[in-house]
Amino acid sequence: MKRNVARSLSFAVLLCMPTVLLAADILWPSFMWTEANNAPVLMLLKEKFEQDNPGNTVKNVTVPIAVFWDKQFADVASGNAADIATLYDPDLRAYIEADMLEPLDNYLAAAGISVDKLVPTERLAQKGGKTYAIPYTLNARALFYNGKLFREAGLQPPTNVDEFMAAVRKLRKPEAQQFGYATISKPGAANLVYIEIMPIVMGFGGGFFKDGKPSANTPETTAALKFIKTLYDEQLIPRGMDTTTYRQLFVQGKVGMYATGSFFAGVVASGDKDTYANLGARPLPLPTDRAMSLTAFFAIPKGAKNKDAAGKLLMRLLNEDIQASIVITGKTYPGRIGMVPASFVQENPWFKAFEQASLTARSYAPEGVEQYGNEIVKIVAEHVEAMLFTGVSAADTGNNLQKALTAFMATKKK
Repeated sequence: MKRNVARSLSFAVLLCMPTVLLAADILWPSFMWTEANNAPVLMLLKEKFEQDNPGNTVKNVTVPIAVFWDKQFADVASGNAADIATLYDPDLRAYIEADMLEPLDNYLAAAGISVDKLVPTERLAQKGGKTYAIPYTLNARALFYNGKLFREAGLQPPTNVDEFMAAVRKLRKPEAQQFGYATISKPGAANLVYIEIMPIVMGFGGGFFKDGKPSANTPETTAALKFIKTLYDEQLIPRGMDTTTYRQLFVQGKVGMYATGSFFAGVVASGDKDTYANLGARPLPLPTDRAMSLTAFFAIPKGAKNKDAAGKLLMRLLNEDIQASIVITGKTYPGRIGMVPASFVQENPWFKAFEQASLTARSYAPEGVEQYGNEIVKIVAEHVEAMLFTGVSAADTGNNLQKALTAFMATKKK
């Protein structure tokens, strides 16, 4: 009898003890490990997690963004998955629909975090009452501008599309290798092409899908394509450069405007203090107030070898100290609502434009067919590159895309 009581007491003590992770090496490949805005945040997370869980390590592996998306999908689909997957809006739905991700509800419940406390785009991570990813950052798009270049040119930040184009032209100075604007101008990774053009497409009120149906040749989408083609044809943007290179030109004070997420302020701050001191931002001055948002998510693939350790790591990401670091260090809106310090906005007035953009921001994933995002992105990028680099007109591009997307969707009908 005494022996049974002792066993019962021992079992009760074990139940009351805090959960201790068995030693694990959490494999986390991503392009973010060397990015100026993300690396400090993720390295802080790695440091804090390893301190809290002795014997556990985060194996951060850098994979170049140009090859990352295809490599990750191939690894996960083949059963050779890492422990953490990095996903953007359209990628996420494809993984969920293919049943490649582990539900995170038990981890969220254990951490006491409710999904309604996460940013609204968290809905993209949900299916059948389950949650398959957590949001890392919400990046609504707005227009960064270099106030110094504007003052030197006698310009005010543009408030409409005509002023926008006029400013782009006036800021162009070939003899100084100075450009009024920067966007995609070199064939390459389809995801980058799509992400770079979508702020303009959505700002014109366009999109490649509406309510699940192709809309690539609507007047709004065609007008956006024409705007992008004009920038390229008139050599108003850096040509033949990859995204990293023309972003660096902005950092160096050689580009007047660039539409991207607030994270880019962190890149500017770490790259050139003078450019950062002159950094301004405003909502994109396009025909509509529709802003694009891109949410970076983290998830656990079903084939992950260290799921519990990875789940605990992702929950650690949602702690207030890391959320604050996302804002202050990464200069980005974090995954949890209400985590932006008022002092940060006061000290960084450019951030107001991104808060304003967030009020109308919509996911850049193809509307109503998010689960086919990866395939649609490649189709769109192929035709946009043909428009820019082989002389196809904007109108023909819209019509060609409409046919291609319609044909693609026909293959998905049951």
